[in-house]
Amino acid sequence: MQNNNTVPHFKYHSASIANRQVASIEVEGKAIHKIENTDEFYKEFGYTQDMARAGILPDEFIWSEYTNNTSADFTACIQIHIIEYLFKHSEAFRRKYGEKCEGWLAAHRADTAAKGMACIACRA
Repeated sequence: MQNNNTVPHFKYHSASIANRQVASIEVEGKAIHKIENTDEFYKEFGYTQDMARAGILPDEFIWSEYTNNTSADFTACIQIHIIEYLFKHSEAFRRKYGEKCEGWLAAHRADTAAKGMACIACRA
């Protein structure tokens, strides 16, 4: 049984032409949102058009900044930025988790402040 204050584990699946998969977000193994505008999704993570022009792919940026960053652990930020995206773009998400979101975001801000480190999107 999940604690009401615990953030569910949201997982992002990028689009794949090879297997005709659309970009989506799942929670607890169930797809909950189809990402129609991936630019908006990546923007939540701090990905910019300047990065795109420089040839940095968005998934490589997320991997480098959030997952493979050895100087800091920003894995919680991945969840928070997915939540921020869903709150803006998914009515179903807002209905199910809306009341809990502010608590999750506040806890993340407090944790970030306590650590004295923030990912690129949290610094913005």
